[in-house]
Amino acid sequence: MNRYEEEKNGGLSGDDEGQNDGDAEASVVENSKFLLISSDGMWHRKSSSSASIVSPLYLTIKQLYGVIEVLSHIEEEPLIVWVGKYENEDYWVVKLNDHTEEGSKAKLESILLDSYSSESGDTEVLLDCKPLREFGDSLQDSLDAGISATANGLVEFHKSHGYCSFCGGPTKSTKAGASRTCTNEDCRKSVYPRIDSAAIMLVTSPCESYALLGRKRSWPSGRYSTLAGFCEVGETLEECCQRETYEESGVVIDPRSVRFVASQPWPFPRSLMVGFRAKAMSSSEAEPLPEIIVDTNEMEDIRWFDKDFVKESLKLSGSTALTFQPSEVEAEFHVPGKASLARFLIKEWVDEKGE
Repeated sequence: MNRYEEEKNGGLSGDDEGQNDGDAEASVVENSKFLLISSDGMWHRKSSSSASIVSPLYLTIKQLYGVIEVLSHIEEEPLIVWVGKYENEDYWVVKLNDHTEEGSKAKLESILLDSYSSESGDTEVLLDCKPLREFGDSLQDSLDAGISATANGLVEFHKSHGYCSFCGGPTKSTKAGASRTCTNEDCRKSVYPRIDSAAIMLVTSPCESYALLGRKRSWPSGRYSTLAGFCEVGETLEECCQRETYEESGVVIDPRSVRFVASQPWPFPRSLMVGFRAKAMSSSEAEPLPEIIVDTNEMEDIRWFDKDFVKESLKLSGSTALTFQPSEVEAEFHVPGKASLARFLIKEWVDEKGE
């Protein structure tokens, strides 16, 4: 995906001054693909053969216009944001205004089915609308996952920046949705999406045979994951790993052991998860597993888990969804689904061969 060149050259909507969503819309080419977000979440296609397989609902511009035309009597001009370009195809996300009246989701689904099937000829398509986090694990293609995540993060930016933080005036979308600009002529300040950096760390025992995993009360039963936390002002990400681990579990990390592994955008709403591995410092030779003191204000439970136990549990698919309904086995223990960096860190650890 390429965002930078189009924004730098102003090829989609020009500069900050005097641009709006109409300018972005005028630049759309015929082979553009559109994602659609409404008050219930992001619209996507379901597989008729497996409930665990979904794919994005990409609308053509003709299909999109068909939907907007039907909704024109109740829909103000929707937000349209350029997501990026891949292999000469532009991807956009359209955010409809929120409609909370009873039956609005079913009505929109009917409109989408009519518009989609009339052009594609696919009358068997199954649609659904949920927040991206609730179905992201089921996306089969990494490109689709990246496009959907970027779209979600951009829409979250627009939802939370409707007013100027300098003067309080209303803002409008500019640069094809890459920024918002204050409409107050005496201000005209622009704001761009900001990212909250967070460290996520797989902390192992000194022998590396155990991992420190915890769970929050709000999570589905049995879900345990790596510890994580936001980076504070004046703090490095490595220092964040040490502080968050100690605050949540009372476990002290050996600062020499902290090493970067991978990072992941987490647009719920605007985080960048930076993944690390680290080893705990041993309290004594008699006690190879450092004592855990759980901060119950943040976590419900934190434990040391044996590598063989976790490896066996990875045979379960797990889930990142907050509404996940675990099986009887999963209600005892499961880790987040494949959409999460936490699972990647855990899997890397269990797949390591001992020396």
